[in-house]
Amino acid sequence: MRKWARRGLIVVVLLWTLVVALLAVGVLLPGTPVLGEFGSDLVGTYVFYAVLAAVLGLLGSVLLWWTGARRTGGAALGLGAFGVAGTVVVLVAQLSFASDQGVSVSWWQGLTEPGQPDVHADKTVRYAEVGGVGLDLSVWLPPRPATGPRPAVVLVHGGGFVTGKRDEQAGVDRWLADRGYPVFDVDYRLAPPPRWQDASQDVACALSWVAGHAAEYAVDPARLAISGGSAGGSLSLNVAYGLAEHSLASSCGGNPPVPAVAAGFYPAADVTGVYDDRGPDDFAIRAGNEYVGGSPEQFPGRYAEASALTKVRPGLMPTLLVTGASDHLVRENRVTAVADRLQAARVPHRMVVMPYGEHAFDRSYGGVGGQVGRHVLGQFLDQYLPTQ
Repeated sequence: MRKWARRGLIVVVLLWTLVVALLAVGVLLPGTPVLGEFGSDLVGTYVFYAVLAAVLGLLGSVLLWWTGARRTGGAALGLGAFGVAGTVVVLVAQLSFASDQGVSVSWWQGLTEPGQPDVHADKTVRYAEVGGVGLDLSVWLPPRPATGPRPAVVLVHGGGFVTGKRDEQAGVDRWLADRGYPVFDVDYRLAPPPRWQDASQDVACALSWVAGHAAEYAVDPARLAISGGSAGGSLSLNVAYGLAEHSLASSCGGNPPVPAVAAGFYPAADVTGVYDDRGPDDFAIRAGNEYVGGSPEQFPGRYAEASALTKVRPGLMPTLLVTGASDHLVRENRVTAVADRLQAARVPHRMVVMPYGEHAFDRSYGGVGGQVGRHVLGQFLDQYLPTQ
């Protein structure tokens, strides 16, 4: 029985340390096929757990060596040491970056809140029905009564334009509301059929609804921020810029206000570029075909209209751009291209690139990326739309 237990321990420790070491290779070398995506996603997003897993593997390796399994224990020690070193490199880089951004990272939160907190909106409202599709939004209200009209945030969910729903980052909704911003987290029509116009027009419709109910929620419609991640980031920028240039209409009528601030987290702001970066069977290709109706070669005008990159010009609202340095879906250069155009147009903006961050690196509420993401957004809102 002791012999089988020892063999089982050898197998578990070797596999454990090998997996952690491979993930460390992936996060340190994000261009590595397959491993690059898995390592960037798991280690870059859940770095506290990755370091903990690496340390446990190293301790298991020491145990093997101590019990006399010199050959396998030595191999496991090598793998374990590499896993610890690799994950610690990522942790130190991310913590250093967080400090540079003025974020004090909570280790306790990082270890206890890997997902979104169990919080719920104050109410859900049907803001429109368009083309037979009911569109809802969630209302998140600050705990303190309003003393007058206040700035608010409209959040747009991600999902590649084909999936997802409001409140996917409920913790961020509640966090913003607790800071004094009423939050309206909105749904929009998803593809298929092609929604390259409909989705933006639905978000504009939601803005129109918020403006129409401004008095009810003590909101100043002239001080609205719009923010989202991935497809939601793309729509946030596209809607804000489209309304600013008067090229976008609401799907339900009304007079949608031009947002005073726009924020895009890892946004697909260049839909053509994201399409061109991917392989023939990739999610981005399938989503692009469903969202726009075909390829950029077939519908160049549709892709241009769906891309916020084409709408950058002088006079736009302050814009926050946040992305991951290791994003395999919307590559960093596609986001920095938007920042470069904003810079050339002299539009106030801030560009934040999370080290070792994969797409949706902030989905872990307690992760370093999650803490950095919401605090950077809070800092930007404090600068341009303070609640006081």
